[in-house]
Amino acid sequence: MPDEPTPPRPPKPHDLDLTEAQWLGAADAPEGPQIAYVGEYIAMRHGGDPDAPPLIYTQGEWEAFKDGAVNGEFDNLT
Repeated sequence: MPDEPTPPRPPKPHDLDLTEAQWLGAADAPEGPQIAYVGEYIAMRHGGDPDAPPLIYTQGEWEAFKDGAVNGEFDNLT
């Protein structure tokens, strides 16, 4: 079986320019999770601590996260 190439990793939060990011979140939960689309990446932060480093995802990672949420993979965490 041939070695599969390692998928690209997202940049570190300090390497991604977030100064112009438009953060999106639930209007009724301003301190909840917020996301921003930054180029080809998705940044996620905690609205209650917006100065903390965000998590950075590739498009593939973000799609996998959304699919998992839709399919109930996180239902046992509540």
